[in-house]
Formats: sequence, structure tokens, C-alpha cells
Amino acid sequence: MKRRIVFVLLVVLVALSVPGLANNFEGKLTAFVNVNVIPMDSERTLRDQTVLIDNGRIIAMKPSSGFKIPKSATIIDGKDKFLIPGLMDMHVHFEEKHLSLYLANGITTIRNLNGDSTHLEIREKLNRGKLQGPRVYTTGPLITVPETRWKIKAVPESPEVARTIVKNQKAAGYDFIKVYDGISESVYRAIIEEAKIQGIQVVGHVPKSVGLEGAAKNGQVSVDHAEQIVYSYVGFPLDEEKIQGAVSIISKAKMWVCPTLAVQEIFKLNRQAKFVKMLEDPEMKFVDQDIFEWWKSFARTSRRDGHANSLDFYDFQVKLTKALFDAGVPILAGTDAPNPGMVHGFALHEELRNLVHAGLTPYEALKAATVNGALFLDEEERFGTIKVGMIADLLLLDGNPLENIEATRSNSGVMARGRWYSKSELNRILKEIGKKRS
Repeated sequence: MKRRIVFVLLVVLVALSVPGLANNFEGKLTAFVNVNVIPMDSERTLRDQTVLIDNGRIIAMKPSSGFKIPKSATIIDGKDKFLIPGLMDMHVHFEEKHLSLYLANGITTIRNLNGDSTHLEIREKLNRGKLQGPRVYTTGPLITVPETRWKIKAVPESPEVARTIVKNQKAAGYDFIKVYDGISESVYRAIIEEAKIQGIQVVGHVPKSVGLEGAAKNGQVSVDHAEQIVYSYVGFPLDEEKIQGAVSIISKAKMWVCPTLAVQEIFKLNRQAKFVKMLEDPEMKFVDQDIFEWWKSFARTSRRDGHANSLDFYDFQVKLTKALFDAGVPILAGTDAPNPGMVHGFALHEELRNLVHAGLTPYEALKAATVNGALFLDEEERFGTIKVGMIADLLLLDGNPLENIEATRSNSGVMARGRWYSKSELNRILKEIGKKRS
């Protein structure tokens, strides 16, 4: 893969360096002109750039002044706008009907955390251009116990069966193995050991049978949800003095963390009776009716987490996330949609706001949803930053997200795998979806 990319880069660089060849680009050319590029390779903005895309890849990026654009190129005016890499939601639960909602929100990559054969089929259709939507990575069915309420799940009766499940999920083409609550230590160890043999990484929850230290020691690569760190290490009542211990374990093991703070904020708002008001927000029209009914029933309950703490559970996770970040633990931006309040696509902007609330700068929050996602997926040579040779997954914004993270909502158009979706086209797509759900 990397050798092929290096070859493509060499071809592009040679073409750009030879006089006269600049007008001979083949394929369907698109040029963003006079645009401010935030490449995300560092905290900087390249002003008044022209970015040229051919067959889904960036083939040139230079100052607009003096740049001769091929006559065949489709021009996208980027004056006073900001171009960033496409966003990544690294924790979702989705169906095919949700794909357009992600695109409409500038999300060009998603990681699904409880997959089955339908998700493999969707991924294949997307890769072959049969569907339009974000790039999909998916775990297999989560590995858990019979009592777990989710329909999609794999239940091993023994360590031997657990090994077979891992082998089968790897053979089926899933990208990760997801461990979940309730499994025994022997089953957990069998999963980890077989995953290493099969060359597939283990992600997900932290079973109580092994705890945070056991997960770190055995080689689980990521923890999904900051609350899992609380459950598996800190305990209740909450004690801030235990934060550094958890951070040390995770940091030494070089684990990743996807905090999913936005959904935890919803639980806090629900306890304060503010979630009911949120159910009137415009984006709620894009929520499936059965999901919306679940949210409404949730809103009629109180104290979902049931923890009577001196420090709010959400606020504790905010402090924990900042401590993890300060220690150099890589953070991923994920939403856990469609959990309460997490509207597919729209929710990632809430997670970015929450990361900034936790103390990350707008650039650092954006990095969690671009660069870090690509690094975690081992795809940093294909997407996650803006440079020559990269796949053209791009988001054009009316505002500067480095100044205000809320600017990620100011969508002026999205490019996914080189296919441009204008703001008017995205609005039309959203309008059609809204009609179907109403």
C-alpha cells in the first residue's frame, strides 16, 4: 500500500515540475481556489490556496496566485472559506439509511462498534461506488454474555469457542474485535490471544473480570467510553485522586481512548430535566421514530446512572479526559449514536464541543476527529490530513474552526473520495430525509 502511494506521489511531483504537463491531468479535475487550507499536519492555516483533485486524490496544492488551473477543471470558489480534512466519527452504530446524514455533516469516515454481515455488505457497496456515504470500518458482533440486551452479539460458552469466534470474524473481513461486559477472564484472555495470532486488534469495553489493569496488560488497544475507565478502575464513590492511577495505566500501555462525552452530557441534562427541551431541536426530525420514542421514554426517567456522587458523573469524565490528554494518551472523537440525544452525523459536532469544554484547544479537538482517527486506523498515508497524494476527503467551512470549534457546523460543501457535494445538494438530501421521517 505505502509503496503504491509513494509511486503516485512521485508521478504527481514529476508532472507538476515539467513545463506544459500541468494542463495534461487526466480524469475529472476539481479545483478549490482561493481557499484557506487547514492541513492538520500542525496548527496552521495556509491562506489563499488552490487545491487540485484528480480521480479522488489531491494532486496539487499551491498558492492561488500564479497557479494555472487546467481548463477542464470544475472550480469551487473557496474565498473566505476554510478547507479541513473530512471528519471521522470513531464510535457509531448505524444502518444504511444513516449514511447521508454523516456526509451532510462533513463526516467522511465512521467506525461501527457492533457489526454484522449487513455492515460488511454496506462497506463493500461503498467501496465499489454502489452507495454514497462515508468510509466504513466495523467490528464484528460484540463478544459478550447471553444477558446482554443487544440483538447483534456473539456469545462464547468457553475459551475455545471464543477463539473460534475471533477466527471467524477475522475471516469474514471485520476490522476489529469488540469485547463487551460480562465475559470471564478466561474467555477474555482467549479472545486477546487469538486476536494476536489472527493479526486483528481488540477494542471496546473493559470487562470487570479483568479490570483496566488486565486490559492494558493483555494488549487491548482502545477503551471506548470514559465511563468504562470509571467502572473498571475508579469505582464509586468517585475519587479524583484515582484519576492519575488510571491515566498512568493507560499511558504506559499506549492505549487509545474514545471518551464519548457528548452522550454523558445528555445523561446529566436529563437529570436536570433539560433533555426534554432538546427533543424539540430541528435535527430531531432526522431521528428514526422508534429511536425517538425510546429517547422520549428515557427523558421521562430520572438519574439514569443511579450514582449518588458528590461530583457529577459527567464532570468527572470531563476531568478524566483532560488528564488523559495531558498525559499524551491519544483521544478519538466518537458519539455512540444513536444513544439518547446522539443524532447520526450531527452528534459529532457535539462531541467536538465537549472535547473543547474538557480543555482541549479547537485544533486538538479537530485532531481527535481527523489525524488521530487516521492514525488509529493505520490510514495516515491515505487520509486525515490535506496534502498532495491523499484521498480527497474534505470539508469546506464558512468559518474558521481553529478560532471557534462551532464552525465545524458551518458546512459549505463536502468532498468524499473526490466526489463533491455542494451545500445546496446536501440541503436537498437533508430535506428529503426529513420528509421520510416526518
